[in-house]
Amino acid sequence: MPGLPNPLDNVGTAGNTLAVKIDNVGARVQSIQQGLARADIVYWIQVEGGLSRFLAVYDANHLPALIGPVRSARQTDIPLLQQYGRLDFAYSGAISGLLPLLERADVQNVTPPNDPGAFTHDAVDPTFLDPHQVLARFPSVPARSPGFVFGTAPDGGRTLDAMTWHLPSASIGVRFDGSTYGVAVDGHPAWSGTATVVVQHVSTVPGLFTDFNAGHPDNEVFTRTTGAGRAEVLRDGRVWDVSWSRPDPAAGTSFTLPGGSAMTFATGPVLVLLVP
Repeated sequence: MPGLPNPLDNVGTAGNTLAVKIDNVGARVQSIQQGLARADIVYWIQVEGGLSRFLAVYDANHLPALIGPVRSARQTDIPLLQQYGRLDFAYSGAISGLLPLLERADVQNVTPPNDPGAFTHDAVDPTFLDPHQVLARFPSVPARSPGFVFGTAPDGGRTLDAMTWHLPSASIGVRFDGSTYGVAVDGHPAWSGTATVVVQHVSTVPGLFTDFNAGHPDNEVFTRTTGAGRAEVLRDGRVWDVSWSRPDPAAGTSFTLPGGSAMTFATGPVLVLLVP
């Protein structure tokens, strides 16, 4: 409920929740991205061709003026967002086979056809989203925790100032600046101010749909975010080896230390890297 601590990043109080799918392909697109530094949580997700997209989650009390460029939804997004309750999910299009699944999903779909005024450039790529308009027009639930626990750093951990991770055709790196992490995408500086970086090791399998937009078939891969596995959590210039678990798609993801206690995150924005 409004007035309670924000469960997404522990900054301020909670408002309703908005998720936005953001393009991340190519230096030009990366140079015009807006709103990622203001997101409470950013997911880095593999898509077709080994490329990446961002899925950014925002608390309504701390919105940027514009978010984008907004791009199409993917199969992975539906179960990933299920842990947040019925939030607003903004995207620009989706492959035809996915549309019925999005309609049945527990999200409020916000797209150019049902809210054209919220998207710039008449929703022609690149298009950006006005999040204030969306949250004024569409219902969504108050922010709820996706399983994160915030607090002082646990004992242990290893010093780690910088690291880069790779997908087949994309990379992302972070560097600790003494208080938070700066993020670089495909070698280009992207944003700063991230307090916690989660490296969640997941399996990526063939998805249900194939994209032909590039002139050749590309499978829209599916990233599994339910189940269990290993992870690393970076905060305060250190890294901890942890385990993640999410057996119930409707529940959040727990991150635990080897002794079984919860891994605590630093207050501030969270970046989650979904990697093999």
